Parts: sequence; C-alpha cells; structure tokens
Amino acid sequence: MKATELKRYRKALVEKRGELLDRVHAVRTSEAQNREKEAPDLGDRALSTVTRELQYQLTSGERDMLRLIEAAIKRADEGDFGVCVACSKNVQTGRLQAVPWARHCIDCQELQDQGEL
Repeated sequence: MKATELKRYRKALVEKRGELLDRVHAVRTSEAQNREKEAPDLGDRALSTVTRELQYQLTSGERDMLRLIEAAIKRADEGDFGVCVACSKNVQTGRLQAVPWARHCIDCQELQDQGEL
C-alpha cells in the first residue's frame, strides 16, 4: 500500500474515532442530566428506563467500533494495515474504502460471519 493511501486511511480512522468519542460523550452527558431529574410518574420513569437502555446499547456498540478503529490505527502504525489478520492476504481496496477498520478480507469475513473463523 502506498504511503499516501495509508495516510488517507489513517486520517479517516482518526476522524471516525473522534466522531464516536464525541457521540459517547454526548450520550453520557445526557444520561447524567437525566439521572439528576426524577421522573414524576410511572410512565415517565418507564420511558426514561427504556431511553437509558437504548443509550447503553448504542454506546456499547460504539465502544466495540472504537476498539476496532484503535486496532486499525495500530496496524497502520505498525505497517500491517490492509492485511487480513486471518489469512494475511490484502484486504480488498473497496472493502477498506467502505470500512477502513476492517480486519478481514471478504472471504475471511464471510467465514467469521458464519462462525467458521
């Protein structure tokens, strides 16, 4: 992979990491503000509980994505970016453009999705 391509992917990863961290921070701030307010009736409390659960699920997924992005940045820094972690073949360019934090080539990703990797 060319140095200019690697720089571009790394920049995209760092930007995506920043976006996710901003979202997680916003959710946590909102969550803290909601805890300060005590819901006056049962319906409001139930809605508040559902909202908190949804926010937790979103931040859980975002945390997983952050881990993948951090690992991709590390691979970029170590010179392993764009190489499938399972088979060591190059990850397809189109896949990296769509998902720059991709760890696997398309074939290995399909195997992982089927639980065979």
